[in-house]
Amino acid sequence: MINVVEFDFESKSDRIADAAALDDWREKPLYWWVDVVPENPEEAQNLLRRLGVNEPVIEGVIGPDVDGRYEVFEDCLYFSITETNLRNGRLVTALADVVIGAKFLVTVHRQPVGFLDHLRGTYREDFRRFAKSPGFLLYEIGDHLVDAYRRSLREFSAAVEQVQTNLFGTVDDAIFRSVSALTTDLLAFRGVVRSARELLHQLATRKSPFVSETTQPFLATMAGTLDRLSDDLLTERDTLTESLNLYMGMVSHRTSRVMSRLTVISIIFLPLTFLCGVYGMNLKIPEAEWPYSYGAFWLVVVVIVAALLTMMKRKKWI
Repeated sequence: MINVVEFDFESKSDRIADAAALDDWREKPLYWWVDVVPENPEEAQNLLRRLGVNEPVIEGVIGPDVDGRYEVFEDCLYFSITETNLRNGRLVTALADVVIGAKFLVTVHRQPVGFLDHLRGTYREDFRRFAKSPGFLLYEIGDHLVDAYRRSLREFSAAVEQVQTNLFGTVDDAIFRSVSALTTDLLAFRGVVRSARELLHQLATRKSPFVSETTQPFLATMAGTLDRLSDDLLTERDTLTESLNLYMGMVSHRTSRVMSRLTVISIIFLPLTFLCGVYGMNLKIPEAEWPYSYGAFWLVVVVIVAALLTMMKRKKWI
């Protein structure tokens, strides 16, 4: 599927066109945004060749996905960006390749990319109100990408809060798998954010005929925003780690209390077991002929138990 939008910056007008309109794109004083979801690699390959894109870029677009790619050529600028979402508690990514030429911007992605879909529905108002150069589209892509990362961060924060709530409820060993998966996704998301930050920094600082100077300060601001988002992700990971450590401390404390009770029981029954062992021997014991020996035995048992309990209470063992 190929979506084409024509921009006329002189008249501040735009219109949706079909792919056939690109046949004479060099002769028209227009700027083009072409969004491509190719059904097969050949579709993207043929379109880029019609626009005069060089072969290394075409090979990169139809080749394996590489996050954070940034390459500058004489005829175009080529980079890749990655969108993130949290679905069913797991991180899901979608990569888009972006090729910027003198008169066009092409986005190629093999699967739906949410922030590009949202951009198609909102670009018109911003174009008519604020656009002064083709850099407007690059700004819109960066702005929507940053908003998408903010939403993902909020989703991760909610997931961390849910894990915290679960840790202090009734849990089983599955919680450790959940915490491990969430920690892994947080680190993966932070890697994506850092790649995007580096990309925006490159776009904002390196001179290029395909990135207008009026757009670069805004891109630099976005890079700073992603830097703060990266720090927030570290905070979420630390919060998750501290919650797990607190949970393990509570489990250890409960285990310690159980062991303390078992120790108290062992201390009480140790002397009683000794007495039972002595008087349970098959030997002639003098006390056995005493008529009050049975009562005396239980009296000794009660005294020993009472003495041990008193001692342990004074020492605050129980």
